[in-house]
Amino acid sequence: MKKNLLPVATSLVCALAMSTTLATNAECNKSSGSCGESTKADNKAYLEEISNKITKNYSVPSGFDVVKAKIGFDMDANGNVNHLRLLDDEDAPAEGQSSVTRTALIKAIKNSAPFPSPGSVKKPVRMVASFDKTNSEKSVICTVQMK
Repeated sequence: MKKNLLPVATSLVCALAMSTTLATNAECNKSSGSCGESTKADNKAYLEEISNKITKNYSVPSGFDVVKAKIGFDMDANGNVNHLRLLDDEDAPAEGQSSVTRTALIKAIKNSAPFPSPGSVKKPVRMVASFDKTNSEKSVICTVQMK
């Protein structure tokens, strides 16, 4: 009977460690304090995973060769997204985006969710997805950051 408990206990410890690491990553990114190199690398890999998932789910609407926009959203501890909004930014002004482009960007994020859990965070994590496509020969680039 005790032999059967070992794999379960090991799985629980691993899950707790991963949850703690991701929660630390979220806090580390928000603060300007120093964080260990492994935490920064884990955080970078986590954000790249989210970025890649969104990029795969985004398709440029026909007739729209240039896209430069930022979408803000909140992610809860389960990786679900809420409060998606087009952000106004000097590099990506909201007023220049058509409703077709805006809808496609938001749809890409919604279709990508749920994302891997950011860990046991008390409040939703603020995220920003930056989309950049400057011409028809170039594919869209999505970069996600924690705010």
